Amino acid sequence: MDDYVKIEIDKRKGNIKDLVVQTLESAYILKNPTYITEDDVLLCGAMLYEEFKKLNVRGNLIPLRVQTNDFYKALVKASKINNEVNIINYQKEYIQIDQENLNRISDDFDAIFKIKMNQYTFCTADDARELVKRLKSEGQNVVIGSGLVVKFAKEIGMEGVLWYGKESVGLSVDIAFNILTAKLAEQSNQKRQNYILENFNEGVINLNVIGRVLSINQHAVDLLGLGDYGDLTSQHISDILPQSEILDVLSTNKVVKDMVVPYKKRILLLNTLPINVNGTFNGIVALFSDAETLQQQENKIRRKIHYKGDIAKYHFRDIIGQSEQTLKAINKAKKFARSDSNVLILGESGTGKELFAQSIHNESSRSSQPFIAVNCAAIPENLLESEFFGYNDGAFTGAKKGGNPGLFELAHNGTVFLDEIGEIPLSMQAKLLRVLQENVVRRLGSSTAIPINVRVISATNVNLIDEVKNGKFRMDLYYRIAVLNLFLPKLSNRKGDIALLVKAFTSKNYPAFFPLIEDLLSEIVPLLEANEWHGNIREFENTLERLFAYIETPYNITKKEVLNYLYESIEENHFLLDQVNFENASYQEVIKDIEISKIKEILEKTNGNKKEAAKILGISRSTLWRKLNEHVEVK
Repeated sequence: MDDYVKIEIDKRKGNIKDLVVQTLESAYILKNPTYITEDDVLLCGAMLYEEFKKLNVRGNLIPLRVQTNDFYKALVKASKINNEVNIINYQKEYIQIDQENLNRISDDFDAIFKIKMNQYTFCTADDARELVKRLKSEGQNVVIGSGLVVKFAKEIGMEGVLWYGKESVGLSVDIAFNILTAKLAEQSNQKRQNYILENFNEGVINLNVIGRVLSINQHAVDLLGLGDYGDLTSQHISDILPQSEILDVLSTNKVVKDMVVPYKKRILLLNTLPINVNGTFNGIVALFSDAETLQQQENKIRRKIHYKGDIAKYHFRDIIGQSEQTLKAINKAKKFARSDSNVLILGESGTGKELFAQSIHNESSRSSQPFIAVNCAAIPENLLESEFFGYNDGAFTGAKKGGNPGLFELAHNGTVFLDEIGEIPLSMQAKLLRVLQENVVRRLGSSTAIPINVRVISATNVNLIDEVKNGKFRMDLYYRIAVLNLFLPKLSNRKGDIALLVKAFTSKNYPAFFPLIEDLLSEIVPLLEANEWHGNIREFENTLERLFAYIETPYNITKKEVLNYLYESIEENHFLLDQVNFENASYQEVIKDIEISKIKEILEKTNGNKKEAAKILGISRSTLWRKLNEHVEVK
């Protein structure tokens, strides 16, 4: 029979991995019933099935059941040995019919198989052994039955025919594999549930109707401090949780939503979901969230949705310069970074105020939190309040459905950088002051105050003290934002950094030109140092951009050409600043003056050849003539 079992199992095992097939003596299992686990499937005879049940053998027990075809085959085989066969079955006769029909069937068997058929039963192994011995003593020499019966018969020299054949074994193996498949599916579902449970952002406890733990994830164990209790399954919730508001809630069958509960040193958000089956209370599921973690997650989501680019990417190491003025500003800013007080950065346009603001943030204890930068001059006055503090749904016509958080909400626990703060109108200054004093914001259209914790770094290129004197800036707001003051030197006061700035700019933006510039650095730097740089770093970088555009390629160019191009690039700054009257000329007039200046410059280089000049400028000759004529007419 073992061969039958192996063949049938091999046919069905398919993709079931790690399937272990093992043959065990029944005596071993009877002596060691705990060897069989709940995950095992055990095929056995009917008598052993009953014995194993009495011993509470675990696992899935499947008794072999003799199928009709296998019985007939065993009968045919036995009839070839003797014309009188003995069928021995456990507890009840195999053929269950009344005496009259039994006699008729016996006559049929006698007519077809030419045999006489006797039926016997046994209740224990000893009964079976004695029965076989008795049949032997009565002159019988063949029996049909289970493996136990066949074994006893062969021990005393009788013929034993096993009646478990391919069909009987196949049916039992089918049942076994159905059970295995169901168990695997159950295990897969359990693993899936455990995986989901453990990857919940919330702590989850599932309690049965009397308050015992059915399941709990690690997040709940950590939040509630239950790590010392070991396996919590089946423990009563009152035995593991101290007397608290949480325990009171879990002892009821009420729905609780977003309940804020102090627990030990945490603030937790509690939600409960009672489970009702057919209208009857069947337990409760509780979800716990750490309030501080929720705030952090909310801020992350808000930043991703609304301000994906507002992060502080610069550090102090990105500030280029070794001059005394630069190092002094960096060292002072590093000290400010260790404080949590508000900072006012003062300096001309282009001196790197946002670069320092980002570096201070990244060096501070808030570095892992948001950095929200806003140019106060770039936001229309009528939108300032909604941008700063947010708005609720329906706060004004065109308000976004669902409302919108403001910059201060988005920056919770982080830093707000208010560039050009001197441009904020007085009406808005009063509202900003209140937020900085109270550390709460109120969205437009809402009466609810939202607590915030932000550090404000402000920047300006105007003299705020003069603005205060002139009544354009509130003195109380000034003192609130200017607890710490950082003065940034203009480029003309730190000309010792120019060589470093040239190399850094070239290396980053035009690496192919770096060898050329490095060779000429000693002659380039004096020209740059001689300039006043009214636009500071912005003007400096624009000048270098223009220089590289003129050079075009770092190959086959002379030193004289490079220096001439540099001089020309610097002179264009003077032209824009000194020769054009920005106060009296329109934007279009400024552009025309620049165009004519460039055309004249090219015409001088081509000795008045307009065709060649037009080619260099990338315009047609007719366009060149038109622009010159327009200039003459204006004059």
